[in-house]
Amino acid sequence: MNGEPVGRLVLRPREDRALRRGRLWIYADEVAALELDAPGGLVHVFSAQGRCLGTAYAHPDTTIAARLLSGKALVALRPAWWRERLEAAMRLRARVVGGRHWRWAHGEGDRLPGLVVDRYGDALVVQPHTAGIERRLDAVLDALERLARPSAVYVQARAEARRLEGLPRYAGCVRGEGSGEIEAEEGGLVLRAHALTGQKTGFFYDQRDNRLWLRGVAAGARVLDAFCYVGGFGLQALAGGAASALFLDVSESALALARANAERAGFGARAAFRRADAMQALEALAAEGERFDIVVCDPPAFARSRAQAPRALRGYERLARLAARLVATGGILCLASCSGVVPAEDFRKACLRGIRAAGRAASVLRQASQAPDHPWPMAMPELQYLKFFAFALHG
Repeated sequence: MNGEPVGRLVLRPREDRALRRGRLWIYADEVAALELDAPGGLVHVFSAQGRCLGTAYAHPDTTIAARLLSGKALVALRPAWWRERLEAAMRLRARVVGGRHWRWAHGEGDRLPGLVVDRYGDALVVQPHTAGIERRLDAVLDALERLARPSAVYVQARAEARRLEGLPRYAGCVRGEGSGEIEAEEGGLVLRAHALTGQKTGFFYDQRDNRLWLRGVAAGARVLDAFCYVGGFGLQALAGGAASALFLDVSESALALARANAERAGFGARAAFRRADAMQALEALAAEGERFDIVVCDPPAFARSRAQAPRALRGYERLARLAARLVATGGILCLASCSGVVPAEDFRKACLRGIRAAGRAASVLRQASQAPDHPWPMAMPELQYLKFFAFALHG
Protein backbone atom coordinates (compact mmCIF):
# COMPACT_ATOMS: atom_id res chain seq x y z
CA MET A 1 0.00 0.00 0.00
CA ASN A 2 2.16 2.81 -1.29
CA GLY A 3 2.02 6.02 0.65
CA GLU A 4 0.33 4.60 3.75
CA PRO A 5 1.34 6.55 6.87
CA VAL A 6 3.38 4.51 9.34
CA GLY A 7 2.96 5.48 12.96
CA ARG A 8 5.01 4.75 16.04
CA LEU A 9 4.43 2.54 19.08
CA VAL A 10 6.79 2.71 22.05
CA LEU A 11 6.73 -0.01 24.69
CA ARG A 12 7.10 0.47 28.40
CA PRO A 13 10.40 -0.61 29.96
CA ARG A 14 11.03 -4.37 29.79
CA GLU A 15 7.82 -5.02 27.82
CA ASP A 16 9.86 -6.01 24.77
CA ARG A 17 10.89 -9.33 26.28
CA ALA A 18 7.79 -11.23 25.19
CA LEU A 19 8.14 -9.98 21.61
CA ARG A 20 11.75 -11.15 21.55
CA ARG A 21 10.54 -14.62 22.58
CA GLY A 22 8.13 -14.68 19.65
CA ARG A 23 4.85 -13.32 20.95
CA LEU A 24 2.95 -11.32 18.33
CA TRP A 25 0.51 -9.41 20.54
CA ILE A 26 1.11 -6.15 22.35
CA TYR A 27 -1.39 -5.35 25.08
CA ALA A 28 -2.60 -1.84 25.80
CA ASP A 29 -1.02 -1.75 29.27
CA GLU A 30 2.39 -2.51 27.71
CA VAL A 31 2.30 0.64 25.57
CA ALA A 32 4.00 3.88 26.64
CA ALA A 33 3.11 5.88 23.53
CA LEU A 34 1.13 5.29 20.34
CA GLU A 35 1.02 7.52 17.27
CA LEU A 36 -1.46 6.20 14.71
CA ASP A 37 -3.38 7.62 11.76
CA ALA A 38 -6.48 5.40 12.20
CA PRO A 39 -7.50 2.04 13.73
CA GLY A 40 -5.68 -0.76 11.94
CA GLY A 41 -2.89 1.49 10.70
CA LEU A 42 0.73 0.40 10.51
CA VAL A 43 3.21 1.29 13.24
CA HIS A 44 6.88 0.68 13.84
CA VAL A 45 7.34 -0.86 17.27
CA PHE A 46 10.14 0.41 19.50
CA SER A 47 11.49 -0.78 22.82
CA ALA A 48 11.79 1.73 25.66
CA GLN A 49 15.47 2.01 24.73
CA GLY A 50 14.59 3.04 21.17
CA ARG A 51 15.35 -0.21 19.32
CA CYS A 52 12.99 -0.98 16.44
CA LEU A 53 11.40 -4.40 16.94
CA GLY A 54 9.38 -4.57 13.76
CA THR A 55 6.11 -3.56 12.13
CA ALA A 56 2.60 -4.10 13.48
CA TYR A 57 -0.89 -2.85 12.85
CA ALA A 58 -2.46 -1.16 15.85
CA HIS A 59 -5.77 -0.08 17.37
CA PRO A 60 -6.03 2.64 20.02
CA ASP A 61 -9.15 1.30 21.74
CA THR A 62 -8.69 -2.47 22.13
CA THR A 63 -7.09 -4.66 24.78
CA ILE A 64 -4.70 -6.05 22.18
CA ALA A 65 -3.24 -2.73 21.07
CA ALA A 66 -1.08 -4.08 18.25
CA ARG A 67 -0.31 -7.30 16.36
CA LEU A 68 3.16 -7.81 14.99
CA LEU A 69 3.42 -8.55 11.27
CA SER A 70 7.17 -8.54 10.72
CA GLY A 71 10.42 -8.21 12.61
CA LYS A 72 11.50 -5.63 10.03
CA ALA A 73 10.66 -1.95 9.73
CA LEU A 74 8.33 -2.14 6.72
CA VAL A 75 7.18 1.06 5.03
CA ALA A 76 4.15 -0.60 3.38
CA LEU A 77 2.39 -3.94 2.95
CA ARG A 78 2.77 -4.36 -0.78
CA PRO A 79 0.84 -6.97 -2.82
CA ALA A 80 3.90 -9.23 -2.93
CA TRP A 81 3.99 -9.32 0.89
CA TRP A 82 0.50 -10.85 1.06
CA ARG A 83 1.21 -13.28 -1.75
CA GLU A 84 4.40 -14.50 -0.10
CA ARG A 85 2.74 -15.08 3.27
CA LEU A 86 -0.27 -16.81 1.80
CA GLU A 87 1.81 -18.89 -0.60
CA ALA A 88 3.99 -20.10 2.29
CA ALA A 89 0.84 -21.10 4.20
CA MET A 90 -0.50 -22.89 1.13
CA ARG A 91 2.70 -24.89 0.67
CA LEU A 92 2.58 -25.95 4.31
CA ARG A 93 -0.98 -27.26 3.94
CA ALA A 94 -0.02 -29.17 0.82
CA ARG A 95 2.65 -30.91 2.89
CA VAL A 96 0.78 -31.62 6.13
CA VAL A 97 -2.77 -32.18 4.81
CA GLY A 98 -2.77 -32.52 1.02
CA GLY A 99 -5.71 -32.12 -1.31
CA ARG A 100 -7.62 -28.85 -1.49
CA HIS A 101 -9.69 -28.88 1.69
CA TRP A 102 -7.97 -27.23 4.66
CA ARG A 103 -7.54 -24.11 6.72
CA TRP A 104 -5.33 -21.98 4.51
CA ALA A 105 -4.50 -19.18 6.94
CA HIS A 106 -4.74 -19.48 10.71
CA GLY A 107 -3.96 -16.02 11.97
CA GLU A 108 -0.93 -15.75 14.19
CA GLY A 109 0.16 -19.30 13.41
CA ASP A 110 0.83 -18.22 9.82
CA ARG A 111 2.13 -14.75 10.77
CA LEU A 112 -1.13 -13.29 9.48
CA PRO A 113 -2.73 -12.07 12.72
CA GLY A 114 -6.44 -11.38 12.49
CA LEU A 115 -6.94 -13.37 9.26
CA VAL A 116 -8.59 -16.77 8.82
CA VAL A 117 -9.06 -18.42 5.43
CA ASP A 118 -10.59 -21.84 4.80
CA ARG A 119 -10.39 -23.58 1.43
CA TYR A 120 -13.19 -25.81 0.19
CA GLY A 121 -11.89 -26.98 -3.18
CA ASP A 122 -12.62 -24.12 -5.57
CA ALA A 123 -14.33 -21.97 -2.92
CA LEU A 124 -12.69 -19.84 -0.22
CA VAL A 125 -14.15 -18.45 3.00
CA VAL A 126 -12.35 -15.48 4.54
CA GLN A 127 -12.75 -14.17 8.09
CA PRO A 128 -11.26 -10.71 8.75
CA HIS A 129 -11.33 -10.33 12.54
CA THR A 130 -9.54 -7.00 12.97
CA ALA A 131 -9.44 -3.46 11.64
CA GLY A 132 -5.90 -4.13 10.45
CA ILE A 133 -7.09 -6.89 8.13
CA GLU A 134 -10.38 -5.23 7.19
CA ARG A 135 -8.71 -2.13 5.78
CA ARG A 136 -6.41 -4.36 3.67
CA LEU A 137 -9.05 -6.92 2.70
CA ASP A 138 -8.88 -6.14 -1.01
CA ALA A 139 -5.14 -6.85 -1.03
CA VAL A 140 -5.79 -10.17 0.76
CA LEU A 141 -8.50 -11.13 -1.72
CA ASP A 142 -6.32 -10.18 -4.68
CA ALA A 143 -3.52 -12.42 -3.39
CA LEU A 144 -5.90 -15.33 -2.79
CA GLU A 145 -7.34 -15.02 -6.27
CA ARG A 146 -3.92 -14.94 -7.86
CA LEU A 147 -2.79 -18.04 -5.95
CA ALA A 148 -5.94 -20.21 -6.18
CA ARG A 149 -8.18 -18.90 -8.97
CA PRO A 150 -11.29 -19.71 -6.88
CA SER A 151 -14.78 -19.91 -8.33
CA ALA A 152 -16.19 -18.07 -5.31
CA VAL A 153 -14.80 -16.13 -2.37
CA TYR A 154 -17.04 -15.57 0.63
CA VAL A 155 -16.38 -13.17 3.47
CA GLN A 156 -17.79 -14.34 6.79
CA ALA A 157 -17.39 -11.27 9.00
CA ARG A 158 -19.83 -11.98 11.82
CA ALA A 159 -17.40 -12.80 14.64
CA GLU A 160 -17.88 -11.06 17.97
CA ALA A 161 -14.25 -9.90 17.82
CA ARG A 162 -15.22 -7.41 15.11
CA ARG A 163 -17.54 -5.58 17.47
CA LEU A 164 -14.62 -5.03 19.83
CA GLU A 165 -12.70 -3.52 16.92
CA GLY A 166 -15.57 -1.18 16.03
CA LEU A 167 -16.26 -3.03 12.78
CA PRO A 168 -19.61 -3.89 11.17
CA ARG A 169 -20.60 -7.53 10.90
CA TYR A 170 -21.69 -8.94 7.56
CA ALA A 171 -21.43 -11.96 5.27
CA GLY A 172 -21.54 -12.33 1.51
CA CYS A 173 -19.98 -13.55 -1.72
CA VAL A 174 -17.41 -10.90 -2.66
CA ARG A 175 -15.60 -12.47 -5.61
CA GLY A 176 -16.94 -14.87 -8.24
CA GLU A 177 -20.38 -16.43 -7.89
CA GLY A 178 -21.87 -18.80 -5.34
CA SER A 179 -24.91 -19.49 -3.18
CA GLY A 180 -22.86 -20.04 -0.03
CA GLU A 181 -23.06 -23.83 -0.13
CA ILE A 182 -19.64 -25.43 0.37
CA GLU A 183 -18.31 -28.98 0.39
CA ALA A 184 -15.56 -30.29 2.66
CA GLU A 185 -13.83 -33.53 1.77
CA GLU A 186 -12.55 -35.63 4.64
CA GLY A 187 -11.42 -39.23 4.53
CA GLY A 188 -13.36 -39.87 1.35
CA LEU A 189 -16.57 -38.32 2.69
CA VAL A 190 -18.10 -35.16 1.28
CA LEU A 191 -19.79 -33.01 3.93
CA ARG A 192 -21.84 -30.03 2.87
CA ALA A 193 -22.21 -26.88 4.95
CA HIS A 194 -23.03 -23.24 4.33
CA ALA A 195 -20.45 -20.46 4.32
CA LEU A 196 -22.88 -17.61 4.99
CA THR A 197 -25.43 -19.04 7.42
CA GLY A 198 -23.39 -21.73 9.18
CA GLN A 199 -21.03 -21.47 12.13
CA LYS A 200 -17.59 -19.84 11.68
CA THR A 201 -16.55 -20.51 8.06
CA GLY A 202 -19.16 -23.25 7.66
CA PHE A 203 -17.13 -26.29 8.70
CA PHE A 204 -14.63 -27.18 11.43
CA TYR A 205 -11.41 -28.53 9.97
CA ASP A 206 -9.76 -28.37 13.40
CA GLN A 207 -11.35 -31.69 14.49
CA ARG A 208 -10.30 -33.56 11.33
CA ASP A 209 -7.74 -35.87 12.95
CA ASN A 210 -10.01 -36.60 15.91
CA ARG A 211 -12.93 -37.50 13.63
CA LEU A 212 -10.71 -39.82 11.60
CA TRP A 213 -9.44 -41.42 14.82
CA LEU A 214 -13.04 -42.05 15.86
CA ARG A 215 -13.71 -43.67 12.49
CA GLY A 216 -10.99 -46.20 13.23
CA VAL A 217 -12.56 -47.37 16.51
CA ALA A 218 -16.27 -47.24 15.60
CA ALA A 219 -16.88 -50.62 13.93
CA GLY A 220 -20.10 -52.16 15.22
CA ALA A 221 -20.74 -49.37 17.73
CA ARG A 222 -23.90 -47.52 18.67
CA VAL A 223 -22.84 -43.87 18.53
CA LEU A 224 -24.27 -40.64 19.93
CA ASP A 225 -23.01 -37.45 18.26
CA ALA A 226 -24.11 -34.59 20.54
CA PHE A 227 -23.75 -30.99 19.34
CA CYS A 228 -23.45 -32.67 15.95
CA TYR A 229 -23.66 -29.56 13.71
CA VAL A 230 -23.36 -30.96 10.13
CA GLY A 231 -22.63 -34.46 11.44
CA GLY A 232 -18.85 -34.78 11.16
CA PHE A 233 -18.17 -37.16 14.04
CA GLY A 234 -21.20 -39.36 13.54
CA LEU A 235 -20.69 -39.63 9.79
CA GLN A 236 -17.06 -40.67 10.20
CA ALA A 237 -18.19 -43.26 12.74
CA LEU A 238 -20.71 -44.63 10.25
CA ALA A 239 -18.02 -44.66 7.56
CA GLY A 240 -15.95 -46.76 9.97
CA GLY A 241 -18.71 -49.35 10.29
CA ALA A 242 -20.73 -48.10 13.25
CA ALA A 243 -24.01 -49.96 13.61
CA SER A 244 -25.96 -46.74 14.15
CA ALA A 245 -25.56 -43.07 14.99
CA LEU A 246 -27.93 -40.67 16.71
CA PHE A 247 -27.29 -37.05 15.72
CA LEU A 248 -28.30 -34.47 18.30
CA ASP A 249 -28.38 -30.68 17.90
CA VAL A 250 -30.56 -27.75 18.92
CA SER A 251 -30.38 -26.21 15.43
CA GLU A 252 -32.88 -27.45 12.85
CA SER A 253 -30.76 -26.09 10.02
CA ALA A 254 -27.71 -27.96 11.31
CA LEU A 255 -29.69 -31.18 11.61
CA ALA A 256 -31.03 -30.72 8.09
CA LEU A 257 -27.46 -30.54 6.79
CA ALA A 258 -26.44 -33.57 8.88
CA ARG A 259 -29.41 -35.54 7.57
CA ALA A 260 -28.66 -34.60 3.96
CA ASN A 261 -24.98 -35.49 4.43
CA ALA A 262 -25.94 -38.89 5.83
CA GLU A 263 -28.31 -39.58 2.94
CA ARG A 264 -25.73 -38.58 0.31
CA ALA A 265 -23.16 -40.86 1.92
CA GLY A 266 -25.59 -43.79 1.89
CA PHE A 267 -25.90 -43.93 5.67
CA GLY A 268 -29.54 -42.92 6.00
CA ALA A 269 -30.74 -46.31 7.24
CA ARG A 270 -28.25 -46.26 10.13
CA ALA A 271 -28.77 -42.60 11.13
CA ALA A 272 -31.35 -41.01 13.40
CA PHE A 273 -31.78 -37.33 14.25
CA ARG A 274 -33.10 -35.52 17.29
CA ARG A 275 -33.55 -31.78 17.74
CA ALA A 276 -33.12 -30.71 21.35
CA ASP A 277 -30.94 -28.78 23.75
CA ALA A 278 -28.02 -31.14 24.21
CA MET A 279 -27.83 -30.98 28.00
CA GLN A 280 -31.56 -31.62 28.35
CA ALA A 281 -31.44 -34.38 25.75
CA LEU A 282 -28.60 -36.17 27.52
CA GLU A 283 -30.65 -36.26 30.71
CA ALA A 284 -33.73 -37.44 28.82
CA LEU A 285 -31.83 -40.22 27.04
CA ALA A 286 -30.48 -41.49 30.35
CA ALA A 287 -33.99 -41.49 31.80
CA GLU A 288 -35.14 -43.49 28.78
CA GLY A 289 -32.51 -46.11 29.56
CA GLU A 290 -30.48 -45.46 26.40
CA ARG A 291 -26.86 -46.58 26.27
CA PHE A 292 -24.26 -46.07 23.56
CA ASP A 293 -20.90 -47.65 22.86
CA ILE A 294 -19.46 -44.26 21.91
CA VAL A 295 -20.64 -40.82 23.00
CA VAL A 296 -19.13 -37.69 21.45
CA CYS A 297 -19.73 -34.20 22.85
CA ASP A 298 -18.19 -31.35 20.85
CA PRO A 299 -19.99 -28.22 22.09
CA PRO A 300 -19.52 -24.58 21.09
CA ALA A 301 -17.22 -22.53 23.30
CA PHE A 302 -18.41 -22.29 26.89
CA ALA A 303 -16.12 -19.30 27.63
CA ARG A 304 -14.79 -16.42 25.56
CA SER A 305 -12.92 -14.57 28.31
CA ARG A 306 -10.86 -15.58 31.31
CA ALA A 307 -13.57 -14.26 33.60
CA GLN A 308 -15.95 -16.85 32.15
CA ALA A 309 -13.55 -19.78 32.60
CA PRO A 310 -14.77 -20.92 36.07
CA ARG A 311 -18.37 -21.07 34.86
CA ALA A 312 -17.24 -22.91 31.73
CA LEU A 313 -15.44 -25.54 33.80
CA ARG A 314 -18.61 -26.16 35.79
CA GLY A 315 -20.42 -26.58 32.49
CA TYR A 316 -17.85 -29.09 31.22
CA GLU A 317 -18.09 -31.02 34.49
CA ARG A 318 -21.87 -31.23 34.14
CA LEU A 319 -21.57 -32.27 30.50
CA ALA A 320 -19.12 -35.05 31.38
CA ARG A 321 -21.43 -36.30 34.14
CA LEU A 322 -24.49 -36.41 31.89
CA ALA A 323 -22.64 -37.97 28.97
CA ALA A 324 -20.86 -40.60 31.10
CA ARG A 325 -24.22 -41.95 32.26
CA LEU A 326 -25.02 -42.84 28.64
CA VAL A 327 -21.85 -44.82 27.91
CA ALA A 328 -22.21 -48.59 27.99
CA THR A 329 -19.77 -50.67 30.02
CA GLY A 330 -16.47 -50.78 28.16
CA GLY A 331 -17.52 -47.87 25.96
CA ILE A 332 -15.79 -44.66 24.92
CA LEU A 333 -16.59 -41.08 25.88
CA CYS A 334 -15.15 -38.26 23.72
CA LEU A 335 -15.25 -34.75 25.16
CA ALA A 336 -13.97 -31.61 23.45
CA SER A 337 -13.53 -27.95 24.31
CA CYS A 338 -12.81 -25.10 21.90
CA SER A 339 -12.65 -22.52 24.71
CA GLY A 340 -9.14 -21.17 24.33
CA VAL A 341 -9.19 -19.55 27.79
CA VAL A 342 -9.65 -22.97 29.43
CA PRO A 343 -6.29 -24.78 29.85
CA ALA A 344 -6.13 -28.42 28.83
CA GLU A 345 -5.30 -29.62 32.33
CA ASP A 346 -8.24 -27.74 33.85
CA PHE A 347 -10.52 -29.22 31.19
CA ARG A 348 -9.22 -32.74 31.91
CA LYS A 349 -9.87 -32.31 35.63
CA ALA A 350 -13.40 -31.02 35.00
CA CYS A 351 -14.08 -34.04 32.81
CA LEU A 352 -12.71 -36.35 35.49
CA ARG A 353 -14.90 -34.78 38.18
CA GLY A 354 -17.97 -35.22 36.00
CA ILE A 355 -17.15 -38.84 35.13
CA ARG A 356 -16.61 -39.66 38.80
CA ALA A 357 -19.89 -37.95 39.72
CA ALA A 358 -21.59 -40.35 37.29
CA GLY A 359 -20.10 -43.24 39.24
CA ARG A 360 -17.64 -44.20 36.54
CA ALA A 361 -13.87 -44.58 36.30
CA ALA A 362 -11.91 -43.66 33.19
CA SER A 363 -8.65 -44.19 31.35
CA VAL A 364 -7.40 -41.75 28.72
CA LEU A 365 -7.28 -43.28 25.25
CA ARG A 366 -6.46 -40.12 23.34
CA GLN A 367 -5.51 -36.56 24.17
CA ALA A 368 -5.28 -34.25 21.17
CA SER A 369 -5.55 -30.68 19.94
CA GLN A 370 -6.37 -28.97 16.67
CA ALA A 371 -5.29 -30.38 13.31
CA PRO A 372 -1.93 -29.24 11.88
CA ASP A 373 -3.50 -26.74 9.50
CA HIS A 374 -4.32 -24.74 12.67
CA PRO A 375 -0.75 -23.92 13.83
CA TRP A 376 0.06 -21.70 16.80
CA PRO A 377 3.23 -19.76 17.68
CA MET A 378 5.40 -21.51 20.26
CA ALA A 379 5.47 -18.33 22.35
CA MET A 380 1.65 -18.14 22.42
CA PRO A 381 0.39 -21.43 23.91
CA GLU A 382 -2.98 -19.80 24.62
CA LEU A 383 -3.68 -20.16 20.89
CA GLN A 384 -3.61 -23.95 21.21
CA TYR A 385 -7.31 -23.67 21.87
CA LEU A 386 -8.80 -27.09 21.06
CA LYS A 387 -8.84 -29.87 23.67
CA PHE A 388 -10.02 -33.38 22.84
CA PHE A 389 -10.06 -36.34 25.22
CA ALA A 390 -11.25 -39.85 24.49
CA PHE A 391 -11.85 -41.87 27.67
CA ALA A 392 -12.43 -45.59 28.11
CA LEU A 393 -15.08 -45.84 30.81
CA HIS A 394 -15.08 -48.57 33.43
CA GLY A 395 -17.73 -49.62 35.91
